[in-house]
Amino acid sequence: MIEITAEAVERVEAILAGVPNGAERALSNAINRGISRVKTGAIRRVKEIYTVQSGAFNEATRIRVNKASTGNLVGFVSFAGYKIPLYKFKVTPTAPGVKKQVRAAVMKGGGTPFEDAFIAQMRSGHIGVFERETRKRFPIEEKMGLSAAQMVGNEKVIETLEEEAQQLVNQRLEHEINRLLSGYGG
Repeated sequence: MIEITAEAVERVEAILAGVPNGAERALSNAINRGISRVKTGAIRRVKEIYTVQSGAFNEATRIRVNKASTGNLVGFVSFAGYKIPLYKFKVTPTAPGVKKQVRAAVMKGGGTPFEDAFIAQMRSGHIGVFERETRKRFPIEEKMGLSAAQMVGNEKVIETLEEEAQQLVNQRLEHEINRLLSGYGG
């Protein structure tokens, strides 16, 4: 969570007292810049930690951005979506029908063997990692990886994002104050 202290708000209000809605404009602009950094930084950081394919991540993710305004100085970014098939992470073998043990790595530097799993292509054309639920031929179950929300919710991702966004908001606040005092920004 990114926070602006009461002292910082009072300081901004005192400096921009002569500018109409100056404090609100400076704060909302700084917050919105921090929000955009969180959005792009989250995707970048997930790719550093997890082996998920970019296309699969983007397709399975809904990113909702609620920007701050002068009337409401609260903004947020939320990540939602469904679980991504395990096949969209690092999996060997990659082709269906290969009679080798399936190994999968969701996080970089890891890897887990699946004793009874196999790679198959369904009639629809979908390729995935499957495992039989019983000793009979059917039914089979597709193995899934993580969702975008679970990956972004990782402590390593969150901590880095919060630090980066907090630093950016603090820097941008100074920039916005100078910009408004110089007569820019409407």
